[in-house]
Formats: sequence, structure tokens, C-alpha cells
Amino acid sequence: MMTTKLMTHDHRNIHSEIYKMKRGPVEVRVIPAMKYVTQEMNTAYHMDWPGRPEPVDEQWVVWKVVNQLKHLTKNKLSYKFTLMPHEILWHEKNDSRSLTTQMMQVPDCITEEIFEEACFNVEKRLRKKLPSMQLVSHESNTCVQKLHSGHYQNSIETLREIMNFADQESLSLKTSYKEIYLTPAMKCHRPETWQTVVSVETRNSGVRDE
Repeated sequence: MMTTKLMTHDHRNIHSEIYKMKRGPVEVRVIPAMKYVTQEMNTAYHMDWPGRPEPVDEQWVVWKVVNQLKHLTKNKLSYKFTLMPHEILWHEKNDSRSLTTQMMQVPDCITEEIFEEACFNVEKRLRKKLPSMQLVSHESNTCVQKLHSGHYQNSIETLREIMNFADQESLSLKTSYKEIYLTPAMKCHRPETWQTVVSVETRNSGVRDE
């Protein structure tokens, strides 16, 4: 009996305005509603890690759960998807410890039931209790964003450009800001080639838990 080969869905292409953002000036974008697996953190960060900051005091396990979600959606829903870039929402950024929400975008077909099964499977495999994570739906919102090229340590320069643009356009922004680390965390990529989307939501944007 012949089996049909499943198509792999790359959400970088589906949401190319975010995950394949090109160099250019600061711009205002309407971001579509999307789902994420999130993990709240209060941690210091290695800020010389290839491609993205690496938490020091807490373990980043969202990617392990998302990998399990890939397996479950393929077998249960016949839906294959690629792993998405790491994202960090910075609430308070300090040299010692920072308050953040680390996240990864996932397909809309993932339900709370499948998410809980993925967490259970990862916990069983690791033989230890996982940190608290959530499946969260972000409603469509408006962001001011720009692609930062170079080391993410210097992304504050791009954030300042965004803040100046918002002041000039009389836009009210939220205090937290997001960085999306587009470059894979591998040493073969030189820091000057790293790409990070810096994005700040305008006020009155909504989020709801599943």
C-alpha cells in the first residue's frame, strides 16, 4: 500500500513578513494572530552565546516540547512543521537577572490536549518535572519593528531607532520588547552576520491563554 508523503510546513514562509524580514528602515506592521509555547524566566543570560542569549539560572525547555509537538502533529494530525526561531520578550533587562518570556511559534492546529501530552512525554523522557509552560494565543496586533544586523548585544541601538520613530509618529508603545533570533545558534555563523528582529507592540494589543 502506497503512503502519501506529507508536506512540511515552514512557518517562516507563512509569516515571511516577520521571520524573513529584510534590512530596511523602521516600519509599522500588523502581526497576524499566532500561537506560541511560552516559558516565563527570571535569570541571568550568557550574552556571548552564538545567535541568541542563553539563560544561566533556568533551563530553556520550550524547544524540547515543540520538538515533541512536531512528532505528535505528524502522527495524529498528518501535519508536519519546521522548528521556529527562538524569541525572547524582555520585560526587565539587567546585567544580573532579567525578567523574560521565552517563546516559540507553533501551528494553530495544536490544542491544549496535544500540548499537555507533549509536556508529559518530555517530562517522562527527562525524568524530572518541567518548568511551567503555557500554550498561548496572541491576537492580531500592531508592532513597530526593524531587523538588527550584527551581534544581538548591540540590538539596543535598533531599539532606540524604534523608540525615536514611535515618538515622531506619536505612537504609544508597550514597555516590553521582543527579539526574534533568526540566525541558528551555531558557531559557524560569524557575529557580524547574525540577524535579530526587534519588535515593540503598540498599546491595546491583546493576548489570551488557551
